[in-house]
Amino acid sequence: MNLVGKSTLVNPLRSHILDCLQISNNLNNKKLSIVDLGTGAGLPGLVLSIIGFKNVTLVDSNLKKISFLKFVQKELKLPFVIINDRIEKIKKFKFDIIVSRALAKLNILFFYSLPLSHKKTKLIFLKGKNIDQEITYAKKNWFFDYELKKSQSDHRGSIIIINNFKKKRLKL
Repeated sequence: MNLVGKSTLVNPLRSHILDCLQISNNLNNKKLSIVDLGTGAGLPGLVLSIIGFKNVTLVDSNLKKISFLKFVQKELKLPFVIINDRIEKIKKFKFDIIVSRALAKLNILFFYSLPLSHKKTKLIFLKGKNIDQEITYAKKNWFFDYELKKSQSDHRGSIIIINNFKKKRLKL
């Protein structure tokens, strides 16, 4: 179905599943509301649902990927919610945790996350080797507190955990 890149299939357990599972190390309550932005093949949201997170929403605009997720949901009888739409159009929900993997640069992820957040929302993003540049650029437009952890699945990757983020006001 071409749900993930061919080069990532050399060791899919490590490059996909372990990569997603490491998010759970930063979550202490399986009842938190979680949204996976641009979930694609369900990474990481589907994986979190499989390991028992009860309130997971998967968002993607690609109908082929949504069809796959509906099939998996039915086969495994998982309780996650699927939204087939553009992230920018979803504004009526607020989540405790926002996750994403390989969707966009940090600055754009903040833009997507803001309407879906409340004061205590935590963002957890799986990022690649350019995270330092992404943080520097995002600081031009956003205030945020963050913690950076090395990825357990890829020595080039990181997990960034963000709290207290808000848009900077333009100075005229």
